[in-house]
Amino acid sequence: MLIKLLLAHYVVMSLVSAAMHAADKRRAIRGKRRVPERSLHSMELVGGWPGAILTTRMIHHKTSKRSYMWTLYAIAALHALFWSLIFWFATRG
Repeated sequence: MLIKLLLAHYVVMSLVSAAMHAADKRRAIRGKRRVPERSLHSMELVGGWPGAILTTRMIHHKTSKRSYMWTLYAIAALHALFWSLIFWFATRG
């Protein structure tokens, strides 16, 4: 049950994150006020990083901005490290 809730959380956060990135891309094209990078990274940090990675690649948004992409991948690495440690401690006898 807990695993399903966690997966659902990541899916929902990824969808929200993808929508935010798409909205930012549309705003950039139209010359309108952009979504702050802090907001995008905050959504990635709370679990939306898979959607952010997929969306940035699919719509070619922010992929040339190295500092942004580095932070995004660092957030993904933190999540991977966190879950690796959780599983490692959970399986220790």
